Amino acid sequence: MSALPPEAHTYLRRATRLLLPRAQRAAHAELHAHLHGLMHDALVRGLPAGDAWPVALRAAGPVWPLALRLAAVHTLPPLRAALLVGAALGGAAYAVQAGGASAPAAQLTPERP
Repeated sequence: MSALPPEAHTYLRRATRLLLPRAQRAAHAELHAHLHGLMHDALVRGLPAGDAWPVALRAAGPVWPLALRLAAVHTLPPLRAALLVGAALGGAAYAVQAGGASAPAAQLTPERP
């Protein structure tokens, strides 16, 4: 396997920048393998080794849309779960604090004789 050029290191670092460390390592390894596959595809098509990496990086697409998609997949579900748990706990704390002190509002209409 050929060594990763600096442009590919930069691409990988930028693509995984928005992820949490554990997800970042997994996505980095998967994306690294994908870039190598794209590079090998370029070699099979007959490109010289020096031209294969730039072609692979172009085939991988722009880095920021990829970074945002990776963040949506790896970061948003745990964040959404944490927000839902926080909202539920906040609602429960509010209900406990109120403790039934709020009695029903008095009727404003006078009683008819």
